[in-house]
Amino acid sequence: MDNLPANSRFLAVLIAAIVFFLPINSIAGVQDDFFWAVDKDNLSQASELIKKGANPDVLNAEGYTPLMVAAKTGNLKLAQFLIDAGAKLNIRNRLGETAIMLASYQGQTEMVKQFYIKGAEINHSGWNPLLYAASGGHVDTIRLLLNAEANINATSDNGTTALMMAVRGNHLDATALLLNRGADPAIKNEHGDNALVWAEKHNHQEVADFIRNFIKLK
Repeated sequence: MDNLPANSRFLAVLIAAIVFFLPINSIAGVQDDFFWAVDKDNLSQASELIKKGANPDVLNAEGYTPLMVAAKTGNLKLAQFLIDAGAKLNIRNRLGETAIMLASYQGQTEMVKQFYIKGAEINHSGWNPLLYAASGGHVDTIRLLLNAEANINATSDNGTTALMMAVRGNHLDATALLLNRGADPAIKNEHGDNALVWAEKHNHQEVADFIRNFIKLK
């Protein structure tokens, strides 16, 4: 190229730049179109865009994968489409949340079931699907996770248990379910508080009375 005239060298460099950047820009455009299709629930177009190179696992501007978006919005049809398209189940967002955690928080029991069947983790360290389900008092989701052998006494990074989260939300049915399935009311968090202390601190009298009676009967 050094032996080419100046104009020819410029043209060669320009052509090389176009060839190099065009595929990248094209892929970026496909990915943006994919996010748009997912947002509009246009699964047929999303499917075509995946064939063109769109990645179903790329994080959007808010830091969520399309599968996480499906979990947050309770869109089971979209979730199943993404799973079939090869979306990875155990990717975490900036807060360390996975799609099954978000689905559990929303009480999307059938979606949680599908995620679990396809290989989503439920017994990882730190905050997990069971704690998220308990925080919302979602009894059916809690029961599903326990039947899938979720660790009922697993703790978050600060020592919080699913039982504590159910108590904090004043969810009596969830509290009763967890206790009857083996949740340990004596576990303490990093501040030395157990589930009963949480109930008393938040003035959840009915829940506190239930825990006291449960302890007495054991």
